[in-house]
Amino acid sequence: MANHGWAEAPAIPLRVRLGVVLRSAWLQASLNYEGMQNLGCLFCLVPVALWLKLDRQEWRAFVRRHLGLFNSNPFISPLGLGALARLEADHHRGARPLAEDTIERFSARLSAPLGAVGDSLFWAAVRPQMVLLGSLVALLAGGWGLAVLLVGFAAWQWTYRWLTFSWGWTLGTQVGVMLRDWRLRRPAQIAGLIAATCAGALVVVLFLRGYARVTGTAPDWRSSAVFIVAAIGAGVLGYGRRHATWALLGGMGLGIVASIVLLLLGR
Repeated sequence: MANHGWAEAPAIPLRVRLGVVLRSAWLQASLNYEGMQNLGCLFCLVPVALWLKLDRQEWRAFVRRHLGLFNSNPFISPLGLGALARLEADHHRGARPLAEDTIERFSARLSAPLGAVGDSLFWAAVRPQMVLLGSLVALLAGGWGLAVLLVGFAAWQWTYRWLTFSWGWTLGTQVGVMLRDWRLRRPAQIAGLIAATCAGALVVVLFLRGYARVTGTAPDWRSSAVFIVAAIGAGVLGYGRRHATWALLGGMGLGIVASIVLLLLGR
């Protein structure tokens, strides 16, 4: 990752990175009304504290600093965790001593954008992509659809968890820059494109099966042509869309139109 003028990040052991990222899967286990995910955040940052070898007094101060508000979409929470880890590391080595309430204010200010951006990335893009892709595979290959859904979503989320922690650690207090960076948003745009393509393809597959069931005859070569055109067209509609919902609706609509055209051609 290019530096772009940001402060040079100190090296962090691989075991500490892995510890924080793996623990982020349990971020919401202690969700509460007052601090939201603050206890989960503290749990995730324990490998950092162990790495820094804090004494008893430093441990107490470390715990107190992370009892304020922290809230995030769980899948990009390592972005905030990485930034907080960087603050702790810089404070411990004397590179940037922390004021009394720096961590608390930083966590609170970061919580809203982490939740909003994460929700738009996963709930509006990655989730519909994997649901539609899994549904399409299920229609064509049965139980493999569930495997595609589970494995695909797991791959997306763990890739995001690992990358966002690295970005948060590198940027520290400037982590807000990454919330507007194309590297964070581009994969979600691709997810929307794939979801739109699957939406169009799914409608066509369902229509072709219904056509064959009603007429008792298998569709001819034109079926494949319409299928491909609908899938590509839905993907084009999804390209560049900030919100995947419109791309999905466009893909479904195009699939329906293609199905009607196919019916007319078959007469």
